[in-house]
Amino acid sequence: MYFMLLCSYFSSAVSSLLSSSSCRIQGQFHLNGMHKAGDVFLGGLFGIHFFSVFPDMSFTSEPQQPTCHGFDVLGFRQAQTMAFAIDEINRNSQLLPNVTLGYSLFDICVQLGMGFRAALSLVSGREEQFILDETCVGIPPVLGIVGDSSSTRSIAISSVLGLYRVPMVSYFATCSCLSDRQKFPSFFRTIPSDAFQVRAMIQILTHFGWTWAGLLVSDDEYGLYAARSFQSDFVQSGRGCLAYLEVLPWSNDPAELRRIVDVVKKSTARVVIVFAHESLLINFMEEVVRQNVTGLQWMASEAGIAGTVFQTPHLMPYLGSTLGIAIRRGEIAGIREFLLRIRPDKHNNDYGNSMVKQFWEYTFQCRFAPPPAGWVEAGGALCTGQEDLENMETEFLDISNLRPEYNVYKAVYALAYALDEMLQCEPGRGPFSGHSCATLQRLEPWQLVYYLEKVNFTTPCGDQVSFDENGDALPIYDIMNWLWLPDGKTTLQKVGEVKRSAFKGEELTIDEDKIFWNFESKKPQQSVCSESCPPGTRMARKKGEPVCCFDCIPCSEGKISNKTDSMECISCPEDFWTSPQQDHCVPKNTEFLSYHEPLGICLTTASLLGTFICAVVLGIFIYHRRTPIVSYYATCSCLSDRQKFPSFFRTIPSDTFQVVRQNVTGLQWMASEAWIAAAVFQIPHLMPYLVGTLGIAIRRGEIAGLRDFLLQIRPDQHNNDYGNSMVKKFWEYTFQCRFAPPPEGWVEAGGELCTGQEDLENMETEFLDISDLRPEYNVYKAVYALAYALDEMLQCQPGRGPFSGHSCATLQRLEPWQLVYYVEKVNFTTPFGDQVSFDENGDALPIYDIMNWLWLPDGRTTLQKVGEVKRSAFKGEELTIDEDKIFWNIESKKPPRSVCSESCPPGTRMARKKGEPVCCFDCIPCSEGKISNKTDSTECISCPDDFWSSPQRDHCVPKKTEFLSYHEPLGICLTTTSLLGTFICDVVLGIFSYHRSTPIVRANNSELSFLLLVSLKLCFLCSLLFIGRPRLWTCQLRHAAFGISFVLCISCILVKTMVVLAVFKASKPGGGASLKWFGAVQQRGTVIVLTSIQAAICTAWLVSSSPAPHKNTQYHNDKIIYECVVGSTVGFAVLLGYIGLLATLSFLIAFIARNLPDSFNEAKLITFSMLIFCAVWVAFVPAYISSPGKYADAVEVFAILASSFGLLVSLFGPKCYIILLRPERNTKKAIMGRGIQS
Repeated sequence: MYFMLLCSYFSSAVSSLLSSSSCRIQGQFHLNGMHKAGDVFLGGLFGIHFFSVFPDMSFTSEPQQPTCHGFDVLGFRQAQTMAFAIDEINRNSQLLPNVTLGYSLFDICVQLGMGFRAALSLVSGREEQFILDETCVGIPPVLGIVGDSSSTRSIAISSVLGLYRVPMVSYFATCSCLSDRQKFPSFFRTIPSDAFQVRAMIQILTHFGWTWAGLLVSDDEYGLYAARSFQSDFVQSGRGCLAYLEVLPWSNDPAELRRIVDVVKKSTARVVIVFAHESLLINFMEEVVRQNVTGLQWMASEAGIAGTVFQTPHLMPYLGSTLGIAIRRGEIAGIREFLLRIRPDKHNNDYGNSMVKQFWEYTFQCRFAPPPAGWVEAGGALCTGQEDLENMETEFLDISNLRPEYNVYKAVYALAYALDEMLQCEPGRGPFSGHSCATLQRLEPWQLVYYLEKVNFTTPCGDQVSFDENGDALPIYDIMNWLWLPDGKTTLQKVGEVKRSAFKGEELTIDEDKIFWNFESKKPQQSVCSESCPPGTRMARKKGEPVCCFDCIPCSEGKISNKTDSMECISCPEDFWTSPQQDHCVPKNTEFLSYHEPLGICLTTASLLGTFICAVVLGIFIYHRRTPIVSYYATCSCLSDRQKFPSFFRTIPSDTFQVVRQNVTGLQWMASEAWIAAAVFQIPHLMPYLVGTLGIAIRRGEIAGLRDFLLQIRPDQHNNDYGNSMVKKFWEYTFQCRFAPPPEGWVEAGGELCTGQEDLENMETEFLDISDLRPEYNVYKAVYALAYALDEMLQCQPGRGPFSGHSCATLQRLEPWQLVYYVEKVNFTTPFGDQVSFDENGDALPIYDIMNWLWLPDGRTTLQKVGEVKRSAFKGEELTIDEDKIFWNIESKKPPRSVCSESCPPGTRMARKKGEPVCCFDCIPCSEGKISNKTDSTECISCPDDFWSSPQRDHCVPKKTEFLSYHEPLGICLTTTSLLGTFICDVVLGIFSYHRSTPIVRANNSELSFLLLVSLKLCFLCSLLFIGRPRLWTCQLRHAAFGISFVLCISCILVKTMVVLAVFKASKPGGGASLKWFGAVQQRGTVIVLTSIQAAICTAWLVSSSPAPHKNTQYHNDKIIYECVVGSTVGFAVLLGYIGLLATLSFLIAFIARNLPDSFNEAKLITFSMLIFCAVWVAFVPAYISSPGKYADAVEVFAILASSFGLLVSLFGPKCYIILLRPERNTKKAIMGRGIQS
């Protein structure tokens, strides 16, 4: 609704602006308030009432205004704190001189809708009509708003006010989400963010070593953002773990509260952190008392630490010693006197200014005239406005614990200091466009936001107030403790503080001696999931549990851990071994050949004897040292040094010549720049060995005019002193002459005198050969680099130089390091096209020519360029080679192959050869189940579980899936046998149906015989479920069908056996009574009951632990055995055991009745059939257990078929023989033994 009103307000304002220069508010909200006139206004949003009632919306008439009830004295005191701060500022001549601050404070009734109404009323103003000038600017109705106290309401209100950059300074909204400047650009607060509150709590947890804690949060932004911060700051950082995280319900849900308290009670965490409002905790704490949950250390956030509702004798056994974070307490001088001066007669009587009147009526339990109807008649007092406030016992005047009020005080002063700084701006030196300043007459809200961001002042309590880039003030919290006094009362005491300063960062201070611990030990509880692992052990995470829960595993031999909670054990060095406690390494016992043992003494004596003999021989050789030594095997070229070895000779060549002497050919030589151009090697004698050499040569360059310059050199152009004699010496060397005065005896020996006019051009000298300028080219570049640096330095403009004070270097005051600065930045290109610049190490961009020794057909050798290698600033290192130009001194005329080991193909891995370089290796085929799919792999990688390596070991192929299939010979045979058994059952069933009236069929309950045939047919068919690809339904059905079918079959046999025995007992005198227990109904009932027991066993098995398909990779590495796991071995055993029990019982009863007189005693057949059945299934158990994979299914199918055929042939074979081949025996007389003799 308030959005609609806002839109209607703006639309009407725009339409009226088009027609006139004034705006008119269409309506005002009915709000409790308190106002004071001034030059400019600050707004305030405070919760003065606890509850609000909104009327029903009919949308047919203008809705009634909402009403508020439940007066909050503390909320009113916070509003009065803002009024006091403004009054104090107005009396301060140093702050905002010549400006009087007014205020408009509204009651928001702790409700979002009322908060929105109040905020919109503040930004709209209270005037019914206001005049706009031509530019639509003026003093805003309010410069800024102090509030709101709730994070939820602040998020909503600031989202709207932020669009217009109206500054909003909250004193109680802590949600860390409000630090988002993108969403809330004009929001500030004087209370710390929950992000800091969470970090403060984590610091307390860390201080006491509590790493295992539970967390309870409220179901709103306050609690959920705190939970998110705990997850990131506490859990993910590794500082601790949360045993549980529970969200407290807003409604009084007893079942949910019982569940949460049960979680807290059963948890091993001894610390419980609560981030919730006290209203949510009342019912929860009652449930804690009801379940008697003691021995916990509670930690409360600032929302609940000061809640007096919990500080009662009823709750202290559970909550005593609670630690928590509380808003910073401050002292505000003069506020009590200000509060005592409040009188309702100083305010208007309209509803919009009724806040003081409502306080007065609440405090003195009276009503102002005119009173409500019936008030006086009921004995109610009338307020005079002169009641004595000072002598009233009320929280309103208790200023010993000003916490939210202190934040309100700081918020008002922050806005005042920002406004003061704005008004002190000097025109032309302002921070806005064109260096303009803001003025009250043309103030935009965002301009005040600019100054608010830069506020920095200190309160009378000594607390610094400034805002960071997110609008958060420097955070500071008091750490509080609930102290349970001997007289049963409770008090809240400060035991420390946590804060962040601009210089020291976050600081935690706790006085542990002050803290009251509500435990027998009077010490802090330990709250950890697992005790710390001592040195000598390592932590091993418990699977599926938080990181704080672990086992302590002792280190293995040779490894240690020397600190608490080590993640890994480290190996001792080779010369050390672990101590018995495995917490440090100790030196190994050293064993060596000692001088003190007999063997050492003998060897020492022999060594000294040899030394003595050597000394004697050395003396002999020194005495005869002039005797020449001629070696026949020493080849070192160092022995050719005659200075060191003047009397050494040898008959074996030096190593210098061994290459030629031993005819070492077929090698590709590569030379460095030091000898690639050496002419001494480019001779016919060495060419068969060295021709084709590749090497790196210094870049060759061309220097235009260099030869003409060299020809102009004359010694007479230089001084004759020794320091300038270089040219003279060159001249004397080149022309083999001497300048006057010549050395003594030079002329007499026929030497010539130099004239300085000799013809240099016609001399054959390397000096004039400029075809291969390499070092000279580098000299050329070096000189130009210095010249360019000097030129750049001299072009520097004063005041824009690179040195201190933007100064330049000059030749007259040049320092060498100044020229170095310019040399580092040199960048030019030579006439030859090469770029010259230096990197950070002083190295030029490198470039080399790649040279090749070419052997010409006439026997000469030449050095040709075949490529280059260089590094550029953009492309990096580049290699260019023209392979067609290269001369290869190999028969193939192609580059030789030179590798220590050939590359390892896919399917193999490289294995280093011990003691050889890394290029020398063997190629080891990958083991089964591992592959390498690229050349020169260092490791073979394992195939996934469902894959196996190919024969070449270069890729993974899916494993073959094996199961008992219909398409393989074994499966075909078993399927055929099963169908054959089913067919035989159908044939026998047909025979019995056709001859159902004959005596042999009717004997001993023909109904059971037919049921037995049907059950045998099911036994044959159930074997088909064991063949084919296992699926969930076949796995579940195969054993159930098998078990129920066989129990049905054996139940029929058991009942038939019992009937045979009962009939013969009944034939004896007095035995007729036994037959009444074996009538047709009883026989059917027995079969059904016995079969139902097996059905119940199968049902319980399938429900509790159902069989399921399983891919078994244990039997074969390269195959997947697709099988059905029984799920519960106990269930399978009970199923088989029940069948065995019935079979054993049938066998025993039939064995007892086998010798009863009768020509056709069926008990003998049953005995024989049960003997076959038990033998098959006794043999089945070991065969089944020892059979792998599909053969286990085949063994079970074989056992089913064998036992089924045994029962079918044993029980029905003789009867079919008589029916078909001996019909004369199929009579009642024959069966009774009175007819045909056998």
